[in-house]
Amino acid sequence: MRIRLVHVASVIALATLAASVTGVVVTYRVAGEELRDVLDDDLEQQAGILARVLASDAVALTDAGLARLLRRSFEVDDEDTLWVTVHDLDSGAVASNQAPALPLARRSSETVELEFDGHAWSGYQHREQHIVVQLLRRDDLYGDVEEEILEHITAPALAGSAVTLLLLAGFVAGLLLPLSRLARQLASRGADSLVPVDVRTPLAEVQSVVDTLNGLMAGVGTVLRRERQFASDVAHELRTPLTTLKVELADPEPDLSALRGEVDRLARLVEQLLTLARLEAGQWSRAFPAVDLASVWAAEAGRLARVLADAGITLATSIESTMVRGEPALLQALLGNLAGNVARHCPPGTRLEIVIGRDGKGPRLTVTDDGPGIPAALREGMNTAFTRLDSRSGGLGLGLAICRRIAEVHGATLAFLPRADGATGLRVEVTFPP
Repeated sequence: MRIRLVHVASVIALATLAASVTGVVVTYRVAGEELRDVLDDDLEQQAGILARVLASDAVALTDAGLARLLRRSFEVDDEDTLWVTVHDLDSGAVASNQAPALPLARRSSETVELEFDGHAWSGYQHREQHIVVQLLRRDDLYGDVEEEILEHITAPALAGSAVTLLLLAGFVAGLLLPLSRLARQLASRGADSLVPVDVRTPLAEVQSVVDTLNGLMAGVGTVLRRERQFASDVAHELRTPLTTLKVELADPEPDLSALRGEVDRLARLVEQLLTLARLEAGQWSRAFPAVDLASVWAAEAGRLARVLADAGITLATSIESTMVRGEPALLQALLGNLAGNVARHCPPGTRLEIVIGRDGKGPRLTVTDDGPGIPAALREGMNTAFTRLDSRSGGLGLGLAICRRIAEVHGATLAFLPRADGATGLRVEVTFPP
């Protein structure tokens, strides 16, 4: 079962509304009860005060006198909601602001409740010496007070809840709108479209998702371009030896030497492809042991000397003991590809210099030739992207991809530069971490 964000937002809104209404109802009830208790306590205190005043003063109890006393002492003007009866136990006099006078209760101090003239009354009876005061309030007064609570407390609370819901709705809309736009853009494009989505939102979390998605698509696009370029490189590199083999095998008297050469070339290509496949699959550990580049050269020097001699390439070397962390087999493949490409793509008589040592930037392997070189614009591209250079352009072809990946897994940088002396040729520098 799929849950949409709008459903979650609706549940949150309903829960917020329910909580707000519940809070208002509870507040209303609690406030009403608290106010009733306050009014009841005040009524009880007024009864006691009136009893003490009358007990201490020799006041002739009459209805009119009691009314004046109430207005003078307690500012009681509402004769319809307050019922006061005073009994003088010594004289037997009785005075009341309502008719009839209330009868005495059995106990001197107690709560008094009664029904009269269609209204419910409640209050207190209090005795002070010979004076008994009965002070009651009509119960519908509490209803009026509760209405006041509803008007001044509950209504603003409900209004605040409505504002909260509107703000929540605005927030949810602000959250859902960019997500909906993102979903529509993704649904409307083809499976091979990696164009960045155009969604802008002030919500940092949503914008982070959009930016991450665009970054992911950019990375996928780079990988796809590299894979397509690699497939093109493989097809190109295999086409020439396969064509030569096909032609030679079609000849009744094939040139065995040419066949062996093309088979060797195919074997080298297959080996390179396997090396690159292992590199791309991450089968080489980055926790490399310490290895001396001088020993790597020593293991590869004999084979490279023969390859270079067969191609008519003059070799000069400057080898120093230089420790790096690496895989010897991969470093031999790196050195073999860099030197081997000079043999394959430079004319006889080319001078190749291999230097291994350390400078201010760290351990370094430098391969320099005085061949035809590579145009500056193409050379810059080789330093920044997955660039293919076939034999016709005098470049590295498939070997470039292998060299670049070997450098990457060792944390090294691979740079294609002009010769330091400005002469024609190419200088390749591999700089390892210090």
